[in-house]
Amino acid sequence: MSTSHIAPFIKCSVNILKDMLGLEVKSGATENEGDAFTSRGFSVIVGFTGGWKGRFFLDMSGETAMQIASILTGEDYSSVADEEVLLSGAEIGNIISGNAITDINNSQPGLNLRLTPPSVFAGDSLSMFNVRLNSSSVLIDTSAGAIKINVAVEEGKK
Repeated sequence: MSTSHIAPFIKCSVNILKDMLGLEVKSGATENEGDAFTSRGFSVIVGFTGGWKGRFFLDMSGETAMQIASILTGEDYSSVADEEVLLSGAEIGNIISGNAITDINNSQPGLNLRLTPPSVFAGDSLSMFNVRLNSSSVLIDTSAGAIKINVAVEEGKK
């Protein structure tokens, strides 16, 4: 997979983390992840379909997820299982992927990409596997903790 697929997701992630959450952000280098990786403990997954099909993963530690939820809601959390933490993760994943898909559709109108609703997973050492999809990742260092962006794409028929 070309790293050009992940570029809009990186750009939108950095912008949302900085502008909406007020986090200090440093983006790392893009790397080929292959078809599997181990979660840091809290993952938001948003699928997309159309001219491409694939998935966007936003992966972080439970501590980072709770800090992000705290920024969004103004409350403190002690568990990633708190409904507000899960909903905050889903909302951030939805906003980032929605902005990225809009950018992609605007630059390549024939793709007509559409998002699926986000899913959130919390737990230690979850194995993430992209069946028949190779993926690219970038680790974004933020003042709330490291956040991995992973995008897996299979180009479909246009």
